[in-house]
Amino acid sequence: MTARRPRIAFVGSGGAAKGIAHLGVLKACEELGIVPDIFVGTSAGAIVAATYGQGIPLDVILDSYRLPWKRRYPGKKLTEHVFLRPPPLETFLRPGHLLSGLLSIDGFERFMRSRLPCNDFRRLDRTILVTATDIDAVRRVVFGRGFIEDVPVSRAVAASCCVPVLFRPYQIDGRYYVDGELVRTLSADLAVGQGAEIVIVSNVYKPHYPENTERSFAHRGIPAVLEQSLNVLLSEKERRGLELYHYLFPRVSFIQITPNIGSFSFLNRFRARKLVRRGYREALKELSVAKARGVFEPRPLVQVAGTN
Repeated sequence: MTARRPRIAFVGSGGAAKGIAHLGVLKACEELGIVPDIFVGTSAGAIVAATYGQGIPLDVILDSYRLPWKRRYPGKKLTEHVFLRPPPLETFLRPGHLLSGLLSIDGFERFMRSRLPCNDFRRLDRTILVTATDIDAVRRVVFGRGFIEDVPVSRAVAASCCVPVLFRPYQIDGRYYVDGELVRTLSADLAVGQGAEIVIVSNVYKPHYPENTERSFAHRGIPAVLEQSLNVLLSEKERRGLELYHYLFPRVSFIQITPNIGSFSFLNRFRARKLVRRGYREALKELSVAKARGVFEPRPLVQVAGTN
């Protein structure tokens, strides 16, 4: 009987700098010969989906996070200066919008536009879906083929990465968008809707559990308490979401990869090497177990009655 390879999806959560761990997960996929057909991402996961999903090598993507004297490739890098550029002139004519966030995401959109091999969802070889939140309609919005597909990929990613308060809501065709994780931490249902039979979920929100020798978070200041609180909140959302997906889609294999990076800051991109390593190790463990169980084995073709 003829067999076929199962359709595989990679779903990446947000997490700002912690999202670098997604690259470690994909490195493990490469080593094990696991090739995703579908990429779904929100915020940091959207950056990974839009770049790696278009065939940009992992080492090239990671180069943006290396220290200047350790970089290996030419071209613009994703540094803090990308986010510190002034907003468009028309923003100054709308004081309310100007005061709706500390920074503009427009510089990041221009950076993504300059780096993407293709900026049109309709021309992509693979399925790439990016989610954001319409702040006025209070709903998840999906950018990609079969959804909103006439918006440039770079603009969709910018909308998905627009963290409230830090960035002003991003305008596309008269609507304002913020980070896609406000509505849903993971959008694995979109991967299933695209025919995925195996969904690799890379989630970076695992909380940090202090050892007996460590200080309590209550004694580490506001930033530490806030980060741990976000980890707890979003990891709980992710856990409940996956439980629901297991119930709704019993024939789909969901492989959850949650590296132990709760002690890492959301904003410290200079620990990229450790983040990638931890994502890689956790993914290698979970994916190897799944392979040993035969999850990735070819599936028999279903033959319709009456056909040869």
